[in-house]
Amino acid sequence: MKHLTLTLLAAAVIAAPSAAQVTGEGTTRCGDYGQPAADMPEEFSQFAFIIGDFNVGLRTWDAEAGEWGEAPYYARWNGYYGMGGRAIIDEWFDPGFGYREQSGVGINVRIYDQDAGLWKTAWQHTGSPGVSELYQEVREDGLLWLWQVYPEIPEQNVYFETFSPDHWGRITRVRDPESGEWVNSRLLDAVRVTCPAPE
Repeated sequence: MKHLTLTLLAAAVIAAPSAAQVTGEGTTRCGDYGQPAADMPEEFSQFAFIIGDFNVGLRTWDAEAGEWGEAPYYARWNGYYGMGGRAIIDEWFDPGFGYREQSGVGINVRIYDQDAGLWKTAWQHTGSPGVSELYQEVREDGLLWLWQVYPEIPEQNVYFETFSPDHWGRITRVRDPESGEWVNSRLLDAVRVTCPAPE
């Protein structure tokens, strides 16, 4: 029985990376991610967790189990410093991009507005008609909150949480129609990709 358990565990470990590889070639940067410009304020480090290559599981909240469900799909999210280290640019590749025709791509350009004390982000996706404007700020609870200002989306409840240096999430909550309380809805669960050693 012990041998069977170890065999199944080993099989799961071997299978896990291939299950997460659901975007095609060319969706991993695994290269120079740049550096922040020397004169950037300390707050510029608030989005440092997003720098790198990440597999992103799209997970929904299982209220009955009280936990996040398994991810049926994985996307790719890559972040790097751009514009001379004065912005953070991150690329999004939908699940199946590279071999599924309807899968799209998106890009965020994040700039920290020191006077306003928040991040101003432009988001564009191949499946959307225009550019969306998003704001983000760290609030008293220490979390990095996000809301959309154009086109305006009322009552968003979205925040980023860092679980470890190689694992973070973007969590969306919605109002429970009965209680009016905010409850978990969706997690973009990002785990760092292991890049091959440079030759």
